[in-house]
Amino acid sequence: MMNIFLRRMLWAGLIIAITLGACGRKEAPQPIVSSSEKPQLVDLEYEQSGNVLKLTFVLKGNPEGMGYQIDRTQIDPYCKCPGFWRRYSDQLPLSDLANRKTKKMINLKTTKVEYVYRLRATDWNGNFGPWSKSIRARSVDLMHK
Repeated sequence: MMNIFLRRMLWAGLIIAITLGACGRKEAPQPIVSSSEKPQLVDLEYEQSGNVLKLTFVLKGNPEGMGYQIDRTQIDPYCKCPGFWRRYSDQLPLSDLANRKTKKMINLKTTKVEYVYRLRATDWNGNFGPWSKSIRARSVDLMHK
């Protein structure tokens, strides 16, 4: 009796393994991305005033929703070169950001570190635009200027 039960369980497990192994894709559905509508970050301007870096730019692309990413790294004090990029800010795509002037203020907290920033546009479909040119910024000691 136990032997028949074990055989049935083994067959059921084998059938389940074959069924799951042969049913196709094993990941979440991916959006169909149109290569003709790549998001763009245009008219990038930046200005540092004291301890604040002010970024102004326009996101062009999908009117359903545009967003942006900002990465930041530090300048190594010994080699005077940028380190590894890390995500600083990630604005999810919103319909009211498409084709409009966007402003982002970044608080520069320390005078001891020089930072480098880069930006890129993203859209509702998961497309990424190219990275902007690098922007260097360092906080200013307003008390001893």
